[in-house]
Amino acid sequence: MVKHFLTAILLCLFLLPAAKGQQTIIAPESRISSTFAIFIDSDSYEHCEDAVIKYRDMLEKEGLPAYILVADWESPEHVKFFLEKYYYEQALEGAVFIGDIPIPMVRRAQHLTSAFKMDESAPMHDSSVPSDRFYDDFNLKFNFICRDTVNTNLFYYNLAGDGPQKIHCNIYTGRIKPTREGEEGYRQINDYLNKVVAERQNVNYLDKVASYAGHGSFSNSLSAWKDESVTLREQMPDCFKGADGARFYMFYMYPYMKETLIDEVQREDLDIMFFHEHGDTERQYLTGTPDATYDDAFFELAKYNIRSYLRRMKDWGEDVEEAKSKMMEKYGINSLWFEGAFDKEVMAKDSLEDLKTGIIVEEIPQIAPNVRLTIFDACYNGDFRERSFIAGEYIFAGGKSIVCIGNSVNVLQDKSSSDLLGLLACGFRVGTWAQLTNILESHIIGDPTFRFAPTRKLPAIKMNLKDTSYWLAVLQHNLPVDIKGLALYKLFDLEYENMSDLLLQTYKSSDSYMLRLQCLHLLAYYNDSNYSTLLKLAVSDPYEFIRRKAAYFMGKVGRNDFVPYLNRLYLDDYLSERVAFNVLRSGGLLNTGLLKADMEKRVEQTDYIYDKEKFLKTYVGAIENNRDMADFVLERLLDKEKSAKSRLSYISSARNNPAASMVSDMLDIIKDESEPVELKVGVTEALGWYVYSERKGEIIAACEQILGSGETLAPEFEDELQKTINRLKVYMR
Repeated sequence: MVKHFLTAILLCLFLLPAAKGQQTIIAPESRISSTFAIFIDSDSYEHCEDAVIKYRDMLEKEGLPAYILVADWESPEHVKFFLEKYYYEQALEGAVFIGDIPIPMVRRAQHLTSAFKMDESAPMHDSSVPSDRFYDDFNLKFNFICRDTVNTNLFYYNLAGDGPQKIHCNIYTGRIKPTREGEEGYRQINDYLNKVVAERQNVNYLDKVASYAGHGSFSNSLSAWKDESVTLREQMPDCFKGADGARFYMFYMYPYMKETLIDEVQREDLDIMFFHEHGDTERQYLTGTPDATYDDAFFELAKYNIRSYLRRMKDWGEDVEEAKSKMMEKYGINSLWFEGAFDKEVMAKDSLEDLKTGIIVEEIPQIAPNVRLTIFDACYNGDFRERSFIAGEYIFAGGKSIVCIGNSVNVLQDKSSSDLLGLLACGFRVGTWAQLTNILESHIIGDPTFRFAPTRKLPAIKMNLKDTSYWLAVLQHNLPVDIKGLALYKLFDLEYENMSDLLLQTYKSSDSYMLRLQCLHLLAYYNDSNYSTLLKLAVSDPYEFIRRKAAYFMGKVGRNDFVPYLNRLYLDDYLSERVAFNVLRSGGLLNTGLLKADMEKRVEQTDYIYDKEKFLKTYVGAIENNRDMADFVLERLLDKEKSAKSRLSYISSARNNPAASMVSDMLDIIKDESEPVELKVGVTEALGWYVYSERKGEIIAACEQILGSGETLAPEFEDELQKTINRLKVYMR
């Protein structure tokens, strides 16, 4: 009886909003500007109906009519059918997936991630990316592979080569997936939805933020870390009006930061918490290896880390004595550091020490975080393919935590995690913000409709307006910086004809770190000289992240006229670890002879370098080592004496270091009929990573020539050729 009733609800939803009480059937275009969809499995709805209805009613009171769709969802396609239908017929702006909703596992799409580079010959469960971009980007095309035979809620897909190769979400989505099974899981859903409804009765301004930089975050660089206070002040100015409005922590403030951070997330007034850290599905890694010279507590923690490392070496089958020798040589330590590494009492004590260095999933229900929005700038904390995971435990704990942003696989730390985040201070929904900034692995865990009250009176922003004159006016008005950033995004999306010049001019004239960063991001897609001009300006930018990324992109573009700019940047800023690292990496992708000659002249003219010979030797040596790596990789790819499997093992290095000098030889490989298909597929994929290169037009032409040759091509090779063409054309505006 219940199942038939639920089916009836689903059928009725084609026509009517799922609301109790009186309803009037009015066409969406004259009644509303947008709608929302609540997807829930039949069993969860049966146990959580009242809470779901309350959540739906809350959204309707906020002016967001919500539909409830109940079914035993058979596949991701089953869900996506209704998403697209409601988007085109009912102005759907977003959706939430409650309970047991199918999980797409995406493959052959690593270029849409920030860092995930696992060999896809590994088990599919581990080498795929759980991603709801399958649902919220209707333009991406996927080829179904299979359904997981163990975890039957996982469905595997390859990203198709003949579809778009850039994420552009039509809607936003979030997941409310219980971390417990059966009745406990239903109780979690009920309690969570009731918490969301209760929290929305309060007016909450975004005026309290905290940020933690864990070990390894920002490369432990203070010059990188310090700018976060500037960018957040631009985006959330109300957080900087009082002494406790914005707090910034770093891992080496104390030997153990765990209790301090627990106290922070338990604050009832905390709006946003940033965790810049390492992580996995079941752990937040807060503290790593400290400087043992600080004091006795740091010294003991350092010894614990050495013992732990030695145990891992043994577990991995490595020679323990050899590992000891290497560590003693590397760190200048003696054998006393390893004492007790395998004693039961010391190991038991160390296990307790280990708990002090991070937060594990089992602890989160007791911690009961109150912070409303948590951003996990970490790997795997949002891995919703697993039953229990960090972000899920945050929202289902007993505190006031409402929503998390987490990554389902590993994520690049060398990225900006707060692009356009100031929209939240302007009253935008979390989902609306995430829709603009999503990557393949980033996900909303919790209610995607959550929003803070705007901290200042603003004109209504017409998000769906496709009038470039409107967005140009928004850009020119005295509005918050990320509203201006949104205007640039919209003009870019609408393909405004003078966009390239507008971006360069905006970069030159703006005093905002985040608006200039938006210009840097967007101008990369234009195939003209403006991007190179901006990069040359960016090496002198006051924002460390912009300088760092300018150095990074100069290597990817591959122009040798960047040489003096890279060298000048290194001389001016070599004490900024991440800037220096990117200069050295990019230098290896350019003409090292030119770099060396130019740097020699510059060093000779300086009066502040004590040992010029040593400085030059160190710099040139690092540049040449990076160049040697690129040459080494190319040599192995071209070696026909090696097996295809051996040559393919260097593909990852080729795509991560796309030297312009490698292009001609790589094109020869994919044109050579005698080369193994699997190698040609791998090399073609690597050529697809030359999105910033000035040689991308040459690569596109070669791939199109092969496709148009009339020869019978292996399907996987044909698909990869088309994928590479489509990837590179994204950056050919």
